[in-house]
Amino acid sequence: MKHIIVISSILILTTFISSCEKVIDIQVNDEVGRLVIEGVINNTTTEQEIKLSRNAAFSGGNNYPAVNGATIVVRDQNQNEYTFVETEAGTYKAQKLTGIPGETYTMEVRIDQDKYQATSQMPQIVSLDSIAVEKPKFGDKEKRNIKVFYKDPADQINQYRFIVFLNDKQLKDIYAVNDDFNNGNDINLTLRPDDVDIFPGDRIRVEMLCVDKTVYNYWYSLMQQSANSGVTPSNPPTNISPVTLGYFSAHTFSTKSIQVD
Repeated sequence: MKHIIVISSILILTTFISSCEKVIDIQVNDEVGRLVIEGVINNTTTEQEIKLSRNAAFSGGNNYPAVNGATIVVRDQNQNEYTFVETEAGTYKAQKLTGIPGETYTMEVRIDQDKYQATSQMPQIVSLDSIAVEKPKFGDKEKRNIKVFYKDPADQINQYRFIVFLNDKQLKDIYAVNDDFNNGNDINLTLRPDDVDIFPGDRIRVEMLCVDKTVYNYWYSLMQQSANSGVTPSNPPTNISPVTLGYFSAHTFSTKSIQVD
């Protein structure tokens, strides 16, 4: 099982899968002003969202210029079209679009004369059974690790991403797992947040995303770079064509919450 943790990167992308802010750190080269596309389609009835921005130098803080005036359409495999409307600068949303597991979705983004496309197939649903906290075997016994429990289907090839919230704030750690060595098993996975302490009374929420192979490769690339800190960072592989920063992900969504005892 491959475990991805990525911290201290150069570009910050903000993704909204639920109503809370989610901050993702992404390593890239020193390129500035490139288009960043963050597209998410999930199987919930919430508004689907695609965000467009330009990357900025790390020294520039969190000021990433929004891209306005784009035309964005998502099509399902039956060629039904869903238009995304700009609701605030750089944020485009679509109502009446609920992703269906097994369906393939194509995103088309037009900015002036430029067109970008990406395709993602939404995997079948694998639900998060439960989460728990545990005291580490060594170290500060007042701190906690997070455990997630789920059943991996034996008849599918699965990739997962986990997003952790501590007291309603998303942690920057990225966890991605596949079932190469655990296909069909009952899984209990320990998530160890980096540089964050968890204490009794804290609120923990974990989101489990079932992602397709191309999106998994995106996060797996980030793991490789974080594990080789001496290597010059490169842009993670994207499923967007022509190549730009970001990704388009059609994934299923499951979540569980707990308060630490």
